[in-house]
Amino acid sequence: MRENPLSTATTDPPRTFEQRHHFLLRKLHSLTGIVPIGVFLIEHLLTNSLASGWASSKPGPERFNEAVHSLHNLPYLWALELFGIFLPLAFHALYGIRIAMTSQSNVRAYPYMDNRRYTLQRITGYIAFFFVIIHLMKYRFAHIVGWGPEFIGSEDPFEITRHGLQAWEPFTGFVVPAWITLGFYLLGLWAACYHFANGIWSFCVSWGITVGERAQKRVGMAAAGVGVVLFAWGCMSLYAFAKAEPAENAAAHPTAMREAE
Repeated sequence: MRENPLSTATTDPPRTFEQRHHFLLRKLHSLTGIVPIGVFLIEHLLTNSLASGWASSKPGPERFNEAVHSLHNLPYLWALELFGIFLPLAFHALYGIRIAMTSQSNVRAYPYMDNRRYTLQRITGYIAFFFVIIHLMKYRFAHIVGWGPEFIGSEDPFEITRHGLQAWEPFTGFVVPAWITLGFYLLGLWAACYHFANGIWSFCVSWGITVGERAQKRVGMAAAGVGVVLFAWGCMSLYAFAKAEPAENAAAHPTAMREAE
């Protein structure tokens, strides 16, 4: 009796959730990089740039504090942070790492501009991921990890930010030199701005907004302009905080209070 060949046919293993929804996950990853993360990045850097006092008749610290307080007084701030920032950011970062770890760069074999852009997008993604974690721990969750007072609700956010950049004390008795902290922030700022600007270009390509080569070049130039503006805003804020003198109210930061005593 001959065996039915159909009975011995092997069945394909069940596909994973990622394999079944690969297209959707890629689209969501691309979309969250623009909205809401990109929108928040623009707002965040613009608000920080006010510390320099540009486009205002008020001193930089006063204008910065007003802007920060107005944001912190928004209704349902916790929901905006959770669903508009933290969850999209976590998904974009973690799935982005997944993409970077499973992809292969051929920039050495084919050193073209698109391949260099592809490689830099992943490198800046790693840098921005590490930078954002440290930044959140330094300010948003500093009161939890023990790196400083709570930023939200503070009467002087400018002084907290200034102190965090000029005299960051992650461990008791160990103050990071200001030039290291500022250099780290400059690197993180560049990575975030490049990653977002290049993400605008890739978003328009992957979503079919720019089809022709000429349209892609135009969008690329516009995206580069956005990145330059954002980087300039960030540099303005870093310079403002770096050159600022400590506030008269030394109680704005626990370390400053101990130094005053």
